[in-house]
Order: sequence, then C-alpha cells, then structure tokens
Amino acid sequence: MRTKKSPLSLFIVLCLLITLPILLVSGCSQKTSDFMDTTSNPKAEITAATNIEQETTRSDTAVSDTREITDLAGRKITLPADITRISVLHPIPCQMVWRLAPEKLVSVDKQFTERLEFMSDYEEKRLLALPINGEFHSDMNVEDLLAVSPQVVITLTKDTKIESEQKKVGIPFIAASKDTLEEIAYSWRLIGKIVGNEKEGNELGDYWDETIKKVTDQTSKINESDKLKVYYAQPDVTKTVGSRTIMASIISLAGGISFMEANPQMESANTSEEIQVSLEQIYQWNPDVIITKTAKGRDEILSKDAWKDIAAVKNKRVYASTKYEMLDRTQSLMGLLWTAKMLYPDKVKIDLNKEVKTFYSKVYLDNNVTNDQINHTN
Repeated sequence: MRTKKSPLSLFIVLCLLITLPILLVSGCSQKTSDFMDTTSNPKAEITAATNIEQETTRSDTAVSDTREITDLAGRKITLPADITRISVLHPIPCQMVWRLAPEKLVSVDKQFTERLEFMSDYEEKRLLALPINGEFHSDMNVEDLLAVSPQVVITLTKDTKIESEQKKVGIPFIAASKDTLEEIAYSWRLIGKIVGNEKEGNELGDYWDETIKKVTDQTSKINESDKLKVYYAQPDVTKTVGSRTIMASIISLAGGISFMEANPQMESANTSEEIQVSLEQIYQWNPDVIITKTAKGRDEILSKDAWKDIAAVKNKRVYASTKYEMLDRTQSLMGLLWTAKMLYPDKVKIDLNKEVKTFYSKVYLDNNVTNDQINHTN
C-alpha cells in the first residue's frame, strides 16, 4: 500500500529542483570569471608587443647610425654610417677619395695639390680651392682640419702619429696603405667602403690585382739565378728604399732583386724611402740595373767617374722612371709594367701604351693620354 505524500514534501522537492540549476550556473560563472582574471589581457599583450617593437626599432636605428671598420693597420674604428665629409692627409688616398666620391672631399694634403696634372682643368681649379690640412711628412694643421668639420680623416699606416692625432682632434682616423703595390688594392676597397662606393672601390681593387698578375704570370718564370740586381736611386742618388716599400715591391714583382732585399743588414727601417748608403756599398753589390726617380739623377750617375765601373753604368742600363709610370704615387701600377719591360724586354710582353691609357681612363677618368706623354721622364 502506497504512502501518500503530503503537500509540504512536494513543495520542498520542487524548490530544490528549481534552486540547484541556479547554483550550478552561478558556480560556473564564478570559475569562468576567475579564469579570465588569471589570463593575460589581450589588449595589454598588444600594447607590450608594440612597446618592444618600438624599442627594437629605436635600438636598430641607434646601431645603424654607426659602423665599425678595420683599417689597414688592424685598428677597429667606429665611423658614422653615412659619411659626407672627408679629410685626407696623404696624396694617394686623397686621389682615391677624389675618384670614388669627389663631392665628399672637404680638405686635402698639400702634396696632392701639386699632383693635379692628370686632372681636367675644371677639377684642378675646384681641388685647388679646397682647404689644405698640412703635409703628410710634416705636422698636421689641427685648426684648419677642425674648421672643415670632417667626419673621418684618412691617413696611412706609415703615420706614426695616428693615435695621438686622433685623440687630439676627436675625429676617427683611418689608415690606408701604400707600403707595397699589392696593398694599394686593399686601400681602394677600404676607401670604397668608407665613402659608400664599394662597387667601384672593389672594381678598382680587382683591376689592380689583375694588372699585377699580368706581369707576375711572366716574371715568375724567371730563374732565381737570372734575376737582375736593381738599385733604386732617389733624387739624392745615394739614398735608396727599404725592402717593404712600394718601389722595392715593384722591383720584386717585376722579377728583380732590390738593394735592401739583398742587404737587409743595412736597412734602418724597412718601410723607409730615404735610406742613406755609401757609393762603396753600391759598388760592392754591383747592380745590373739602376733606376732613378728623376732624369736629373740618371744624368748625375752617368756623368760622374765615380759610378763608371758599376755594371749598370758600363752596360748602359741606367734608366730614369717616367712621369706616367713612376714607381711611386697612384701611377705606380704602371710603374710595375714599365719596370718589368725595362728589366726583361725579351721576356715580358705587354702593350705598355695600351695599358697606360686604360689605367688613366679608369683611375683619373682621362681618355686623352698620348703616346708622347707616356714616355716623358720626371
């Protein structure tokens, strides 16, 4: 027999059925709310990401304002990323800056202004109007340098005062090199990077290397026993050059043996271009060939009895270097071709006139060099 439920019991059960779902929904809502509170705010995430991106951009911009370059003295130097104002303390890198970015040259070395004969009349006039910093072999004029506000100063590895000069003026100093002919190729590439014209700087460096190779492909075949001894005479004819100079490197690449290469015990400094020797020492070595920097030096040697018994004089092998093919300066690359042909005319086959015209077209932008000019002595 069934027990009959009272109306009160039914009411309690009904209340429970209604209340339970409400409690369950409320609990879930609270859990959802708690979960959202413990999760990072999407809007905050976007803001943080934006801030990081802005910081990164600012950081990248700051970094890109400068760059680090290793110069040919092995010094790591920080430079502005964009360079528009350059001063130069030596004529060879000065000519390189002129060739690669002429508008960025704001002051020049004194010797550079004396070597403008290969420039157009317009360029000669423009370059002569630029301020002069001084002269590489004498003191730099600090006031004149600072007056033109350069962003960088280019000098040479030979500059023994480079660190003190840089500290004195508070401007980065970069060392290019002309110690050997091969190092001039490195200088073209370095300066191309500094001025923002790496394309032409690299092209001229490659041209330099390729031209040297045209000679060494031939002179490297000369037997050691057949190599000629070569004395290089400065205007003061009893002064010669160290074994690590551009002149000595040209003689070596041309298949010869330079005086100091054979006599290192007499070398006061291997990069010096003014080493005093005695006539007696020259006699003892008895060079096969003498190359003089000037025609005057050649004439002096040929006219004095004191030199007459040296093999080079007796065999009429005393040569004065020519203006367009010097064993120094930027045209030293042509000096290599000229030297190789003078030493070994039967072994070295090069069209000198053609090569010289190509050189002046590429390096000086001069397409008007004549055959007569190519043979002018200093």
